[in-house]
Amino acid sequence: MRIENSKNSYPIPTWVHESVIYQIFPDRFAIGKGKSVKDKEKLYASRCGKIVDWNVPPVRKEKASHVMEFYGGDLWGIAEKLDYLKDLGVNAIYTNPIFLSPTNHKYDAIDYLKIDPQFGGEKAFKYYVKKAKEENFRLILDGVFNHLSIENPWFKKALKGDRKHISKFAIHENGHRAWNAFKSLPEWHLEEVEVMEYILSVVKHYLHQGVDGWRLDVGYDLGYVNNALITQTAKSISMEKYVVTETWNYPSDWGMVDGIMNYHFRNSVIAYLKNEFDNLADALQQAYNDTTNIHGCWNMLDSHDTERIATVIPDKQLRKLGIVLQFTYPGVPVVYYGTEIGMEGGNDPECRATMRWNEDEWDKELREFYKKLINIRKTETALKVGTFEVLKKEPLVFYRRTAHVFDSVIVAVNKSETKQVTISIPDGRILAGTCFTDLFTGEEFWVTGGIMRFEVPSKGFRILKMTNRTRNGYNQYKRIY
Repeated sequence: MRIENSKNSYPIPTWVHESVIYQIFPDRFAIGKGKSVKDKEKLYASRCGKIVDWNVPPVRKEKASHVMEFYGGDLWGIAEKLDYLKDLGVNAIYTNPIFLSPTNHKYDAIDYLKIDPQFGGEKAFKYYVKKAKEENFRLILDGVFNHLSIENPWFKKALKGDRKHISKFAIHENGHRAWNAFKSLPEWHLEEVEVMEYILSVVKHYLHQGVDGWRLDVGYDLGYVNNALITQTAKSISMEKYVVTETWNYPSDWGMVDGIMNYHFRNSVIAYLKNEFDNLADALQQAYNDTTNIHGCWNMLDSHDTERIATVIPDKQLRKLGIVLQFTYPGVPVVYYGTEIGMEGGNDPECRATMRWNEDEWDKELREFYKKLINIRKTETALKVGTFEVLKKEPLVFYRRTAHVFDSVIVAVNKSETKQVTISIPDGRILAGTCFTDLFTGEEFWVTGGIMRFEVPSKGFRILKMTNRTRNGYNQYKRIY
């Protein structure tokens, strides 16, 4: 199969442009049906799991035994918290793996076609999908198709020399090939036709049940061809199905999927805010220029695999600049659960602490900031599908535009002292005397001869939207647009 990496294989689904995604690690988000983890202890004990009180922070243990510690979160709990998500303003949910697995992270599936009973099983899954669809949420599942659990029945048979199954895995006389050399995570032999047919049947199974898309774990290990096959399979059901893959590299040359997890964006922004990188403007512009599916990529500041952004950037005013970039740079904003209320945490497993449901523990001002940005992102067309053009490197100022001039948005972020900014707007459609309004403060700034001047506060930002203001009934755009 020939893959043209630099071009988009398919148009990005229309709903993706309208989305703000919320990522949930199911064991740590909410316990449903009024239960506690103690009530579910037998579920975990049957697989040698240990229950932990909701308020006890996770800690890395010797021999990674922390992966067998469970807090009780489930799909019932997520369904019960949809009102919280609606109030926040997000409209799509990405859940980490939910299939039958021995661990709390579930990146080692025993059976892809069984929803883990720890999360409520098939009944809870169907209820979650039904409830989410009623509330107009889009749903994205985590597909871990490069490797699986050593408890998988096929793998167990293969280890015993079963000729029917041995070809499904890379087994050799000294053992088996495993992801990142973790022997508990044997890799599929994806070159085996029967293996990919099985995986593609799993992809179709859940898409037919109302799921809208897949996030592919370790997409770089799957390779270009298998990413393309999975995307092709999803699109055969509907062109509105969405596939995003995990890579930790520069975002270009992954056109066979709808987008990637844009860790390049995350790492560039964080390095910039920490004064470790002085070329953010060029990095963002180049990535935009080079990445044909940039609007389908995920803009993240943290995830289940990273330190939380509040830990990396403890200065909230500086952190807000990163959040502004997350919501205004081309791509889909993805909010990791609890980040909106200021949750902290180091690398795995600290970043996977339980959601704080006691509002006294929330940074309420930060949550309101997120709500405002989410609303702006969902309202402003230029931020969803507009082009990206850097106008000034420091403070960073960029222009988002569409075919309709009234959509135009200018964004500025300033990590140092207060700056007076003068920019030239390279768009002849914007006439002299045009007003731009700050969507946070309501302040107005006017264009004269293609030039606009405004102040950007210290550790502050501007999101300026073109406003077709008439003066005493005079509208200069009356015969142009």
